[in-house]
Amino acid sequence: MITRTTTVGMLKGYRYNLNTSNTNMAKSMTTVLTGRAFNTYAEDPALATRCFQLRSSFMRTKSQLTVNNSVWHKYDQAWQVKENISTDIYALSDDAVFADLIRGENGATASGRKALGQSMAAKAQSIVQKMNTRYGDNYIFAGADTLNVPFTWDGPRMNPSYLDPNTVLDPKDEKYAAAYQYMADPAKVADGVKYTNDISEALTEPVLNKDYDPDDPSKGGKYMAQVVTDPHQPTTDDEALALRVEVMNPSYKADTGFKYLKEDGTGTNNVEEAQHNALCYRGVPVDSMDPEDQRKLNYFVNSEKKYMDLGLGFKEENGEVVSSSVFDASLQGIYYLGNFGTEEVEVTMGEGDDAVKRTVTVPNNMVSIIQRMGEILQRCDEDDGHFASEEEEAEFKALAGKFEDTKGLLIQRWTELDTETGFLKDNTELLTETAETLNLQITELEDVDPAAAITEYMFARYAYDTALKVGNSILSQSLMDYIGL
Repeated sequence: MITRTTTVGMLKGYRYNLNTSNTNMAKSMTTVLTGRAFNTYAEDPALATRCFQLRSSFMRTKSQLTVNNSVWHKYDQAWQVKENISTDIYALSDDAVFADLIRGENGATASGRKALGQSMAAKAQSIVQKMNTRYGDNYIFAGADTLNVPFTWDGPRMNPSYLDPNTVLDPKDEKYAAAYQYMADPAKVADGVKYTNDISEALTEPVLNKDYDPDDPSKGGKYMAQVVTDPHQPTTDDEALALRVEVMNPSYKADTGFKYLKEDGTGTNNVEEAQHNALCYRGVPVDSMDPEDQRKLNYFVNSEKKYMDLGLGFKEENGEVVSSSVFDASLQGIYYLGNFGTEEVEVTMGEGDDAVKRTVTVPNNMVSIIQRMGEILQRCDEDDGHFASEEEEAEFKALAGKFEDTKGLLIQRWTELDTETGFLKDNTELLTETAETLNLQITELEDVDPAAAITEYMFARYAYDTALKVGNSILSQSLMDYIGL
């Protein structure tokens, strides 16, 4: 059977083939322009699905890398701040006047104590300013609340000796010694009682003659019979029994019932009357032992978190983030200055038989320690460097010991910060490598070889041009059109 050739039939076949050639040419041209192996999901569903998964992982990794870089730079700046503060603290330790004070010497540097006190007060202010450093618009050491300044000097001055009047004191507990005025006589009160406020229970003892010399009768007897100005001195224990004196508790402080201190150093329970120059962290007095203040500060240091997804396998369980799968980026400033609250420290004043133990309440954070030492030193005598009182000398000695302990703690926490900064730097490199690997896989699947794509396009273009020429020559010489059928 011979197929009848007509103009309509020829034209229909020609148009179909021409459109196919045009479509192939357009598709190959799009491939050259985009450089992609496919441009719609329908072109290659399997490859498109795989590429979508890779691109999703790539975008997540890029986001994690951006966040990680931001946190890393924040930690790096925090590390530099801590380095600067550590340098200041070590410079203070190396000061000749301070070194003599620590050794208990009162030599040629004694006259420089007041100037050292002024320097220490200024250094306390400087440390606070450095801890208020910002990275961008955010405060570095403000924990999770990075928009508000973390450290201020507007807190009420706390009384370090304060004891709640409702507290039931145990006289057997030495930490409450400051609340009891006299040392108790074990013969009069229950065994183990250390202190008492009842003078009838107070311990009594003979007054010794400090000049007594058994080989030199001119020095007098072993005991004083009456007051110090009385020339008569007994020579026997029986004669000495006539004189008894109450033994005072050297740690006793009469202001234990006042919560705050006024500007003149006296106590008050009215916060409005208190001197407001105490260090605060996020609005809470750092040296406060008030239970509510302690609860807030403890929450800041131990419970408040600011989690970041840095590519550690982010995971949630029961609506809660698994802590090991995220990074806590909250830098609590008070943690990097030591601790909060106060602590009772026992110091020994004097030597030998004259040695007396005193219990002193000192702050736990470095700024308050330096500030208080500076205040005490500024009240020292300008010429001989003597302390304003024996109580302040004992307090300074306790503060100096606390200074050394806290200095070591600050170095330890600076090392922790250094470790975390190093981790963030290493994680940046890891995330960068992961992003590059994912991008390479995407490129291998989606991108085409430019030379091959151009060659394919040129062939499609040649096929299209040829179809046009062949079509024109055939349609113009149709036999059926010639015979008029």
